[in-house]
Parts: sequence; C-alpha cells; structure tokens
Amino acid sequence: MNIRQIEAFHETMETGSVTRAAERLGVSQPAISKLLKALMEDCGFQLFHRKGGQLVPTREAQLFATEVAALFNGTRRLKKVAQAIRQNELGEVSVAAPPAVVTRFLPTALAEGLQDLPDLLVQIVSRPSPQIIDMVGAGLLDLGVVTMATDRPDLEAEHLATLPLICLLPADHPLTAKAELCIEDLREQPIVTLPSSDCTFSRTDRSFQMRSVPMGRRIEVPYSETAAHMVAQGVGVAIVAPFVGLEYGPDRIARRPLLPADHIDLWLLRPRNRALSLAAARVRQVILAAFAPD
Repeated sequence: MNIRQIEAFHETMETGSVTRAAERLGVSQPAISKLLKALMEDCGFQLFHRKGGQLVPTREAQLFATEVAALFNGTRRLKKVAQAIRQNELGEVSVAAPPAVVTRFLPTALAEGLQDLPDLLVQIVSRPSPQIIDMVGAGLLDLGVVTMATDRPDLEAEHLATLPLICLLPADHPLTAKAELCIEDLREQPIVTLPSSDCTFSRTDRSFQMRSVPMGRRIEVPYSETAAHMVAQGVGVAIVAPFVGLEYGPDRIARRPLLPADHIDLWLLRPRNRALSLAAARVRQVILAAFAPD
C-alpha cells in the first residue's frame, strides 16, 4: 500500500468516477484502475462494484474511506502549517525587556505589526538589561530590548531609539510653574530613584555630580512605574524615560523636560552566531519598523 494508491482511492470516492479521479490527479484512467486494483489486493477486500454502469463503493470501502479522509485532512492541515511557518505566521518567539519598556513601550511597538499573525505566540518577559544580555547570549531568549550598549562578540545590537529623560513631579509641586527644569532646580528635592545598577540612575547620578548638586535620594524602587506611582502619591520627584507614568493624568503627575537634556538608548539584541527562526525574524522586523523614523 502506497500513497499513490490511497490518492487514487480518495479521489475516486470524492468524485464517484475513475475518469474524474484521473483528471484530478493528471494521469490516465487505466493508471487509476491499476492503482485501485493494487490497493484492493493490499487491503484484501473488494472496494467497488459496478451497478448500472456506475462505480459503487462497498461497505468496506466506505469504512476505509473515513480513515483515508482523516489522513488527507491532516495532510492539508500540515500544508497549511508549513505555509504559515514559511510566511512567519506560526511559531513561538520570546522577547525580554526591562520593566519600564515591557509595561507600555514594547507592547505598543508589537501590537500593530502582530495583528495579521494570529497563530504566532510572542512571549514577553521582564528582566533587567544585564540579565537580558546574558539570556540572549545563552540562547534562552530569541530577542532582547535593553537600555545599555554591549560589545559582546556573540551578540548583534541594533539601535532602536534615543529617548530624553524627563522629570515627573506631583501635580501640585511648586516646580510645575516652570516649563522646563535643570538639575539645579532639583537641589534638596526628595528624589525617587531606580537601583544604582539601572542606566537611568547612572546617567542621572552623573548629571548631578557634574553640576556639584547633591542628589536627595528619598527612596529607591525597582521599577520606573513604581517610581511614577510614588510621585503620584506625593513622595518625591523622579527622573525617568518619557514613556513612564503615562497612565497618570496631569491632575496627578506633571511632566517636565530636563535641560541640558540627558537620554537613554534602546537596543535590540539578537544572537550573532545563531540564525533566528523565521518567526523571530518577523518579530524583529516588526520591532524595527515600529521604531523606524516616519
């Protein structure tokens, strides 16, 4: 029993005619008859008999046809799966980013580009940038978005964006009277900071030191969104990326630019010596397109 015999049988059952089965398969009618005869011998029971010039399947053939139809439905499904994989519409892709990027920025970047890929599973996880660098290098992640550059030879880093740091203030803070702030304005202000390992803190700390302004660290929090919440509660001010705290309206948080402007950079990481899957390559393109200049 081989696939050509089963194809001949399936088409004959579908069309009810050896002639039409031959047309579908692009072979001669005698070729179909030969395949059916060989299949009958392999099965050990009669498949068809003629009645009034028509080919009528036996009860055994009908039972056999049920399983054959399931086989061909599975084959069609496999073809669709193969096409989806080929067109980058199916698969699993893991992407990591720091908490502040995961909360709003990365989902926004992915949302529109993934609308037409319903069978693609994207797993978004939150990790600090140093850990993401290690995980992408170890093959534990397909892609990583980080806020610090890396010169590791096993990683390919693509620049996504340069984002100015801003100052978040409680809505009723006296400094909201100013349209823009400088580091000197923050002297003796209670500041909600991120951990010293975070690049936002390191840049902020450098700015204070360069201007000989002591930083009044009031509280250290692990995530930028936590800092925004503390600002909304009136605990202090915070220096963060511009996409942080957007869920708070101007009645809770005021947002002011800092001059001279400092910034953070976003980088997209992928393995240098290991090819991305088709699905991961598609997600990479979606992320790059989201950050491309208009």
